[in-house]
Amino acid sequence: MASVSRTIGLAALVAAAPGAAARAQSVPQGSYQADVLGRVELSAEHERLVAYASDGGPCRFKPQSRVLEGQLKGGVLVGQLTLCLQGASCPAVDTLPILALYSPEDRSLTAYVRPRAGCLAPVLGAAGLLVLNPAQAVSEQAPVRNGTSAVARLRTEKRNAGAAKAALERGNRLLGAKEWSGSAAEFEQSITHDDRNWVAFFGLGTAWLMRGQTADAIDALTRARALNPRESSIHYNLACAYSRLGDKKQALANLGQAVKLGFAITEGSQDQELDRLLGSDAASLTTYMGLIQQAVANNKASAGRRQQTGP
Repeated sequence: MASVSRTIGLAALVAAAPGAAARAQSVPQGSYQADVLGRVELSAEHERLVAYASDGGPCRFKPQSRVLEGQLKGGVLVGQLTLCLQGASCPAVDTLPILALYSPEDRSLTAYVRPRAGCLAPVLGAAGLLVLNPAQAVSEQAPVRNGTSAVARLRTEKRNAGAAKAALERGNRLLGAKEWSGSAAEFEQSITHDDRNWVAFFGLGTAWLMRGQTADAIDALTRARALNPRESSIHYNLACAYSRLGDKKQALANLGQAVKLGFAITEGSQDQELDRLLGSDAASLTTYMGLIQQAVANNKASAGRRQQTGP
């Protein structure tokens, strides 16, 4: 049974929306996009609304996995949502009750999601806000037309160092809070004021990667690398991005460069998708494990230097 805490926030939103039941006569169908789910396909099946994973998103769902289903009545979807979770005593994947408000004006679905106590769904961010938007609307925010990438459209017409810095700082705060869409918007804003800062492209690429926009993420991270080829984290995130595409050669090459530049991680904290791609491949396993061990050694060496005191 759904707890009150999981639904009260959205229930208040529904109650405050005048005429919500009267307006909601259409049914959301087709391609939709959400930070936590990536791209999904919505369809009506036997009077129920069902969403199937398309690109898997940050949770890496298999294509055609059922991730959302419920009944839409009077503009309110009552059903269940499947998410990946983190936490010592939490299941890797859980199905949660959900109450979502449908807006026929922009055809979006909005819900507040609360995992079970002690569990975290990091891709949702601190507020637990889930917004499913039509994929066409998302693509209009980050268009790729006639071969032009989402990064290529971000041009600096007139430099404004102050505005660029302010947007960059907001983007970093939102990225730290795992608010992927909000952080991406701020990094884009920063780039429109100054396209010479590698941190903005790095943050944008990271946010897009977490949203499941892998190709766009690679473009942004490649721009960051061109501006600062010595930053190891850029190469590592590129390795993670290429692993999402199943490109073992590029994933391994970028991981190798990251470690060569001093990239450091704690033992067992390597990216799961990168680990799955390279750790299960006999041809790359030995090289991959050697690089991971070196990254762990880099971390231990760095920690040792930080503990040193005196001249």
